Amino acid sequence: MARRTRRKLEKLKLSALYSFALCHRGSSEDHSKIGTAGYQLNGVSTTKYSLVTFVPKSLFEQFRRVANFYFLVSGILALTPLAPYTAVSALAPLCVVIAATMAKEGIEDWRRKQQDHELNNRIVKVHRGNGYFEETKWNDIKVGDIVKVEKDNFFPADMILLSSNYSDGICYVETTNLDGETNLKVKQALEVTLDINEDTNFRNVRQTIKCEDPNANLYSFVGRMEWNGDQYPLSPQQLLLRDSKLRNTEFIYGVVIFTGHDTKAMQNATDPPSKRSKIEKKMDKIIYFLMSSLLIIALLGSVLFGIWTKEDLKDGVMKRWYLRPDAATIYYDPKQAALASFFHLLTALMLYSYFIPISLYISIEMVKILQALFINQDIQMYDEESDKPTHARTSNLNEELGMVDTILSDKTGTLTCNMMEFIKCSIAGTAYGQGVTEVERAMAMRKGAQLDAEIENGGDKEKNIDDNHHIKGFNFKDPRIMDGNWIHEPNRDMIRDFFRLLAICHTCIPEVDDETEKVSYEAESPDEAAFVIAARELGFEFYKRSQRNIIVRERDPTRNVVEVRKYDLLNMLEFSSSRKRMSVIVKEPEGRVLLLSKGADSVMFKRLAPTAKKIEEETRRHINEYADSGLRTLVLAYRVLDEKEYREFNEKFNAAKVSVSADRDEKIEKAADSIERDLLLLGATAVEDKLQKGVPECIDKLAQAGVKIWVLTGDKMETAINIGFACSLLRQGMTQIIISLEQPDIIALEKNGDKEAIAKASKQRVMDQIEDGIKQIPPPSQFSTESFAVIIDSKSLTYALEDDVKWKFSDLAIKCASVICCRSSPKQKALVTRLVKQVTRKVTLAIGDGANDVGMLQEADIGVGISGAEGMQAVMASDVAIAQFRFLERLLLVHGHWCYRRISLMICYFFYKNVTFGVTIFLYEAFASFSGMPAYNDWLLSLYNVFFTSLPVIALGVFDQDVSARLCLQAFRQNGQVAGLDALGVVMYTCIVWVVNCQMALSVNYFTIIQHIFIWGSIVVVPYFGYAAIQIRFFPMFHNKIQWKRYLGKAEDPEVARQLSSRHRTSSQQRMVGISARRDGKAMQITREISLELQ
Repeated sequence: MARRTRRKLEKLKLSALYSFALCHRGSSEDHSKIGTAGYQLNGVSTTKYSLVTFVPKSLFEQFRRVANFYFLVSGILALTPLAPYTAVSALAPLCVVIAATMAKEGIEDWRRKQQDHELNNRIVKVHRGNGYFEETKWNDIKVGDIVKVEKDNFFPADMILLSSNYSDGICYVETTNLDGETNLKVKQALEVTLDINEDTNFRNVRQTIKCEDPNANLYSFVGRMEWNGDQYPLSPQQLLLRDSKLRNTEFIYGVVIFTGHDTKAMQNATDPPSKRSKIEKKMDKIIYFLMSSLLIIALLGSVLFGIWTKEDLKDGVMKRWYLRPDAATIYYDPKQAALASFFHLLTALMLYSYFIPISLYISIEMVKILQALFINQDIQMYDEESDKPTHARTSNLNEELGMVDTILSDKTGTLTCNMMEFIKCSIAGTAYGQGVTEVERAMAMRKGAQLDAEIENGGDKEKNIDDNHHIKGFNFKDPRIMDGNWIHEPNRDMIRDFFRLLAICHTCIPEVDDETEKVSYEAESPDEAAFVIAARELGFEFYKRSQRNIIVRERDPTRNVVEVRKYDLLNMLEFSSSRKRMSVIVKEPEGRVLLLSKGADSVMFKRLAPTAKKIEEETRRHINEYADSGLRTLVLAYRVLDEKEYREFNEKFNAAKVSVSADRDEKIEKAADSIERDLLLLGATAVEDKLQKGVPECIDKLAQAGVKIWVLTGDKMETAINIGFACSLLRQGMTQIIISLEQPDIIALEKNGDKEAIAKASKQRVMDQIEDGIKQIPPPSQFSTESFAVIIDSKSLTYALEDDVKWKFSDLAIKCASVICCRSSPKQKALVTRLVKQVTRKVTLAIGDGANDVGMLQEADIGVGISGAEGMQAVMASDVAIAQFRFLERLLLVHGHWCYRRISLMICYFFYKNVTFGVTIFLYEAFASFSGMPAYNDWLLSLYNVFFTSLPVIALGVFDQDVSARLCLQAFRQNGQVAGLDALGVVMYTCIVWVVNCQMALSVNYFTIIQHIFIWGSIVVVPYFGYAAIQIRFFPMFHNKIQWKRYLGKAEDPEVARQLSSRHRTSSQQRMVGISARRDGKAMQITREISLELQ
C-alpha cells in the first residue's frame, strides 16, 4: 500500500513552484522569478536547429552515416600525396551530396521556424493594471497574467477560467488541435468568480492558485484557488488548454497557470518513435559488405604491389628498368617495399571508393518523397464525403507497404463508421424497435435463412418513404412508441422516465437556431448524440443547460402541448474508463431528488436493487440479443434520494473535490460509488455502428493477397463475433477456438475473492484452452481445407500475454485464419502488436482511429490512422492517414507493390552500376601492376555517381511500373510467383540470344550487309513474341481468353463478367477468410451435399 501511495505522489507533485498570485497590475515583483526560478516563458520553439547549431548538428547527423563518413576520410586523405586523383574532384561530390541534404533539412526547419514565429506573435489582451487590458504578443505572456480571449480565438497558454459573457460562467471550447475532436466541450468557471466579468472588475483582484506541476495529461487537473480566505477546488472543468479555440462564446477571462513548453499541448508534443524499413536496414548491411570487399581487394592489391615492388631491384639488377626503381620515391622504393605496400593500401582505399554509391542515400530520400507525393495525390483514395485525401505523413516506410504480412485493426470507427444510430431499446422488460441491422442480415445469410419478409419488406418500404427525411443518429421504428403512442402502453410511466433519463443524463451542448428554433447537439461521443436525438424525436427534447439547471421540452400526447420542465442540476458524476458509467443528480420541478445513471451492463446490474427480477432477466436477454445483432448497449437505471441521504453524500462529495491530495480521484470515485447503489432498472439502449463502405470487399482482396487480419476491439465477444461474420472475417463452417474465463468455476472463485487462487486458476484455464486449440489444428504436412479462428476475451488475453504463455498463444494464433481479441485495452492492443512482430519477424500494420489505438500504431512497423469521428490523435501518431478502411486495399496492393519494387530495383541498380564501375578500375589496376593510377580522368570519376548515372535511376524509382493498378488488384500468385515456367524459360532464352548477338556486334571490326542482316535479324526475331503468339492463338490460358474477349468488346457480356468476377479461382493460394472464401466454402458444402444425395 505504501508503494502504491509513493507511486501516486511521484505522479502528482504539488510544489511551491506552481503557487502564484493573480496580479491586479503588471508587477515586476510578481514576475521576478519568471524564467529564472522555474516558470517558462510563453514563446515556443519546435525547430531542430538554431542559427548557431545548424551547421555542427546537421554535419553530425550526416556523418553518422557510415558511407558519408568513409567518403569524408577519403576526401581528407585526398589532400595528401597518396591520392590517386585531385582533392577537389574527391571532395566535390561529397560536398554536393552533403549540401543537398543540409539544404533539405534547413528548408524543413525554416518552415517550422516561420510557424513558431507566427504563433508566438499572435495578439491577445492582457490585464496591465487598474482594469486596463493591453494587446500583447503571446511571447510576452507570463504566469499569473489575467487574459481576455474573444470568440474564435485560440488560448495563448494553459489558463483557469474565471468568467465569461454568460451569467453562469460557461464557455464552449473546441480542442481539434489537441486531440482532433471537433465536438465542442463545455467549461465552467467557479461560482465565486462569476461576478468579475468586466474589465473594470479586475482593479483589485489578487488571489492565489496552487496546482499540480506541469504534465502531459490532457484530461486531469488538480489544484485549488484561495479566494478571500476560502479555498475552492479546481478541476479540468475550469482548465482552458493552449491551442484550443473559444467557440460560441463572446469572451472569457482567465488566469495563466502554465506557459510555453510547460503547457499540456507542448508536453504532449513528443517526437514519434523512429521507424526504419527493413530494406533500408538491409541496404546498410550491403554497404558494410561492399566496404569489407573493398578492404579485401585493396589488401590483395597492396600485397601484390609490395611483392612486385620488392622484386624490381634485386642484387642490383632492375627488373622493370623503365620504372627507374633505383631512383624511386618512398611510395615505390624496392628497399622499403613493406612501407610502400602500406601507402598503396591507403591509395587503393581511395581509388576503390567508387564501389560505394555516394549519392544512394540522398537519391532514395528524393524518390521516397516523390512516391509519397503520388500517394497523397491519388484520387482513388480521396473521400469525397469527408473531403479528406490520403496523407503519407512519413516517406520512410513507402516500400514497407508492399511487404505487409499481418494487419491489426481496431473495430469501432475503423471497420465501422462510428456514426451511431439509435435503433432498438428494451424498457421494463419489453423490447421495442423493428429495424434490421447489417449484422442480422449477415447472420441470416450465414444460416441460409431469409429474414422475416414482413419486417424486411416493411423496412424497405419505410426506408423508401423516409429517405428524404432521414435523421442522423435516429433509425428507430416502432408504432407502439412513436408519434406519442407510448402513452397507451401498460408500462408508460417507465417509458416516460426512460426517455427523460436520456434527455437529462449526458454532457451534450444544445445549439438553438434563432430563426427556426430547431435544436442541434454537440456531443463528446456519437453514442451520446444518438441518445439525445432519440429522446428529442420521441417527444423529450433537451433544450438548454446551464451550470445549475437543465431544461427539457416534453410533448404531452394526451393534450398535444409542449411542457417546459426545468431540472435543477445538483451534481454530475462523470464517466471514466474505470467507472464505465455516468450519473447526474437532479431535482424535479415537483421537488423529488433523482439519481439518473447509465452505463455498461457489467457494472450496472451489480448496482440494482434486489427487486423486479423478472424485468432484469428479460433485459439481460434483450441485451444478449442486441449484442448478437452487433449493437452497442447501455443499461439505464434511476433512484429517488431523500434529503438527508443526499445532504450526507453532497458533503462527502464536495470534500473529495476540494482535496488536492494524490488520492483525490479515488475519494471522488468512492463518494460516487456510495450513492450509485440500489438502483431501479428502467431498461437498455441499443445503437448500431454500421460497417464502412467496402470493408468486406477490402478484407476479401487482402485475404487473397495472403495478408492476415487480426481485429482488436473493446466490444463484447458476441458483438465482435457477429461483426466478424458481417465483414467476412468469420464464415459458416469455420472452427471457432474460443478462449474465455466466463466459466462457472472461475466465476465462483471470483466471488470468493481470493486473488492468488483466481489468478492461478485463470492462468491454468487459459493455457489448457490454448493447448486444446493447438491440438485441433492439423500439422502443415497434413492437407486440410478446414479453417480456424481464435476469439479471446480481455481477461484471458491478460494471461495469454504473460511471458510463459505468450509463445504458445502466438503459435495458436498464427496458425489460424482469423484472430479476434475482445474487450481489449489500449495497452493490450500494443502488447499484441509487439508479440506479432516478435514472432513473425515480418512487417505488421496497425490501423485505428481513436486515442486508444495510439500505442498499437506506434508499436507496429506501419501505423495507419483513420481520420474519423473519434478525433485525430490516431492520425497524429500514424505514418499514413486515410479516410476509409477500404483505401487500405489500394494503398497496400497498388502503391505498396509499386514502391517496394521500385525501391528494390533502384537499390540493386545503384550497387550494380557502382560495382561495375569499380571492377573496371580494379581490372585496370591489375593490368598496371597495382600502381595506383586510375583509368579515368579525375572529373569523370567524380561525375559518374553524381550526374551521369543518378538521374536515370531516380526516374526508375519514381515512375517504373511492372503492371498497371488494375492488374495489381487482380493478379495474386502464391509465394510471389510472377510467371509460369514456360514463360520464364522463353524470356531467359530471348535474353541469351540478345546478349550473344550484341557481343558479336562488338567483336566485328568490319561490317558488311550480310553481317548486319544476320546479327540484327537474329535480335529482331524475338523468340518470346513468337512463342507467345502461338501459345495465345492455339493453346490459350484462362487469362488469355478473358483478354481476347475484352479486346473484342465483350467485357460487358454476362458470361464474360462472370468469368472476370471468378478470376480468384485461378489462384493457387487457399483462402480462409473473405467473401471469396465464404463463396468457395458454400460451393464445397453444396458439392458435398449433392455427392451424399447421389450416394
